[in-house]
Amino acid sequence: MKNRRRGQAAIWDNGTIKKIRAGLKSPCQRLIFEISLFTGERIGAITQLKVSDIYDEHGLVLETITFSASTRKATKHGSASTRQVPIHPDLLLHFERYSPPSHGFLFPSGSSSGHITPKAVDKYWRKILSDYGITGFSTHSSRRWVINSLRKTGISIVTIGELMGMSINTVRHYLDNDPTECARAIATLSV
Repeated sequence: MKNRRRGQAAIWDNGTIKKIRAGLKSPCQRLIFEISLFTGERIGAITQLKVSDIYDEHGLVLETITFSASTRKATKHGSASTRQVPIHPDLLLHFERYSPPSHGFLFPSGSSSGHITPKAVDKYWRKILSDYGITGFSTHSSRRWVINSLRKTGISIVTIGELMGMSINTVRHYLDNDPTECARAIATLSV
C-alpha cells in the first residue's frame, strides 16, 4: 500500500536494492535494473534500447547511453526528446559483463514487439519484492530514487532536470518530502 506518497511509487532504499539484486537471476533483468538505477530512465525506454545505443560496432561500450525520442514518453506538449546519459563506472562494468546480441534490441524476446516488455519486467520485479514481503515499490521506484539521491547530494534541481530530460516542475513532482531536510534548513538560519 502506498502511504503518504500521493499515489507515487516508494523510493528504493539500500536494503531493498540489495534484496532485488540478490533476487535477479536473469542477466537481462539484472542489467535492466542497473540501467534504471544509474540513469533513472523509464522502463519502457530501457526495454527498447538497441545494441547500438550502448555498444560501438566493435562491441565496446560507448561513453553515453542513448535513449531515443521514439522510445521515451512525450511531454504534456506532445513531444519527446532523445536523452543521452554518461555511463556511470559501475554501470560500465555491467555492460562489459553482459553478452548482447550482435544487433537489434539489447533485450530481445519472442513478443510481438521483438523486445522484452515493460509489463514482463514489472511482473518479474514484483515477484521478487513479493517474495521478500516488500510492497509499495514499482519499476518507477528507480526513477524516484535517482532524482531524490541526486538532490540529497546537493545537485541542483536545474541540473537534475537537464540530466533527466524533465522540466523543473516535473522534477519537483518526483522529489520526496523530507522532514529531516526541512529541519536542517531551519537550523541554518541565524539571527
